[in-house]
Amino acid sequence: MNFGQRGRDLLQELKRSDWVPSYNEEGVRGTMEEIDLHYKEIKDIAQTASTEDSTNPIPLQVKPAFLLHEASIQRNKRCLLAYHMYRLEKMKQLRWDGCTILSPHQRSLLSEAEIDFFSQYDELISSYTTNMDLIFSSSSSSMPPLEDDYFVEVRVASSGVGRITTEEGNSISLDAGTTHHLRRSDVEHLIRQGLLQQLHVEEN
Repeated sequence: MNFGQRGRDLLQELKRSDWVPSYNEEGVRGTMEEIDLHYKEIKDIAQTASTEDSTNPIPLQVKPAFLLHEASIQRNKRCLLAYHMYRLEKMKQLRWDGCTILSPHQRSLLSEAEIDFFSQYDELISSYTTNMDLIFSSSSSSMPPLEDDYFVEVRVASSGVGRITTEEGNSISLDAGTTHHLRRSDVEHLIRQGLLQQLHVEEN
């Protein structure tokens, strides 16, 4: 058995990806199965040792094998935790960068559990920022920013963008070639991804 190889492969996939690699369900399952195998080996060693010498649960001659399996379990656990934590942090950063809706490509890279996490995290951040906006707007005596700071004119540059839900709760269909006057915060992530083109006054 090549101990720890599956866990190492998962981490290598992270290094090779631009954002996150496609969720490797087979690799995760294989790493967990390897952990189970190590547990069974430890159990067999303990049972054999107790049969041979009830006064010494782990004889000296089997301790190296025992410690090897135990270390392999801990390493695989760390690999799984690092793999999933890295992916979660990437999703959290994506949301803080302004992305509120996963693109079809991004969704294809994530597991169902990760898609659910992003959706719930988005709701949490949206609720937080809305509450903070209310607090600042009620306590600030400064003049509000100009409308141009809030809204931008955009043209849909590619097909398949789909629909977005604005901060006000409106659903907007972003069909290819159409132009829209929307809050910058609602579409900034799509502009960064090249899906929308921000228009200047002379282009309108």
